[in-house]
Amino acid sequence: MAFYRYQFCDLVTDRPIADLDLTGVSFDRRICQPGTFSGSVAVTGTEIAEKVARVVGRHDEDLGRGPGRTVVHVWRGDRIWGTYLIWSAEPKSDNRGRITVDLAGASLESYLHHREIRTDLTLEDDDPVRLAGALIEVMEEDRPIGLVPVGPERTGEGPRRSAEPRSVSYRASEAITFGEALEDLSARDDGPEWMMRTAVRDGERIREFVVRDRLGQDRTEHVFAQPGNVLAWNYPADSTDAATTWRARGDAPDTAPDDEAEPVLSRVWTDARFEETGWPLLDRTVDAPGVTDLDELDAHARWWAGRSSGTVRFPQVTVRLAENTTLTPDRLGDSARLVLVNDWFPLVNGSPSFSRSWRVIGMEVTPASRGQGEDTATLIFEEPRRSLPGAEES
Repeated sequence: MAFYRYQFCDLVTDRPIADLDLTGVSFDRRICQPGTFSGSVAVTGTEIAEKVARVVGRHDEDLGRGPGRTVVHVWRGDRIWGTYLIWSAEPKSDNRGRITVDLAGASLESYLHHREIRTDLTLEDDDPVRLAGALIEVMEEDRPIGLVPVGPERTGEGPRRSAEPRSVSYRASEAITFGEALEDLSARDDGPEWMMRTAVRDGERIREFVVRDRLGQDRTEHVFAQPGNVLAWNYPADSTDAATTWRARGDAPDTAPDDEAEPVLSRVWTDARFEETGWPLLDRTVDAPGVTDLDELDAHARWWAGRSSGTVRFPQVTVRLAENTTLTPDRLGDSARLVLVNDWFPLVNGSPSFSRSWRVIGMEVTPASRGQGEDTATLIFEEPRRSLPGAEES
């Protein structure tokens, strides 16, 4: 059974504060968005109470400690599986006088959604990966938290270039957060993928903003099977937010008079296959703040048309994690093969009727505890990106 350690530190300086023994822990990591963290600590004496108070504080005057400025490094063995910013803490007592403190937080990506772009900003580059890194560098100019952009080493093939240099602009009056700006940058046809991780290099902890054209690798697969290390699975099909035609809405051009300040709209992108198979017309318009270029808006709409047209399927599976598992939260984006043999997916001619490979885009870990003697993880897969051979604009 793997050993977990929960090390609490200051967000800005990463100065250690205390290690706490937590129960009921659950944490997850995701690509391009924050993951969550929760856990509790039992206060069984004044010594433990003082230790917990150094982390969460006791009173309003405890400005040097508490939620909003404290992180927890989740160690699994000798590796950090995630760093989470503690956003809330709730000390409480039951009717028998037993005191516990519940902690809740989110991964470091959540910090990006608490930092606003407060000066007018325009960035231009022909490589979207560098644009993402530039946003982080701008954010780190004011009271940095030691976040280092780590992009791919562009070697022989050079940078991945857009058809034209890409320009992104943000107005201070819009109060857009860096997290929103990065999510918007990623939600485009050639948008980059990113995540934060805490790496240990020569005994020093380093916070990295890892950005790539596409995270992970598909040269080798992590295999999960039922019967075997698969504990549970679900495979929902959801059309709640789906559409068959997509349009992107940007901002009004800066040159437009106030009385003509209409937002720029992309063309409508439709996958002809949905019309051919009898789908109803389902329309969606998605916002692209700060964008006024028609080509950029077309790329934004085309991205959504390729990802969310028609029914969207996001399979999930809960698996046992071996102590030496090859799939860790820092390996998000890797491919994993799921092989199921059961009444829903029976054997056909002696072979599994369900054997498919997806990218892992999310991972929720539940460490072993009393009553659950093994580490488990719920994996969230990404359906393969649809090409748009029948895409048309109207």
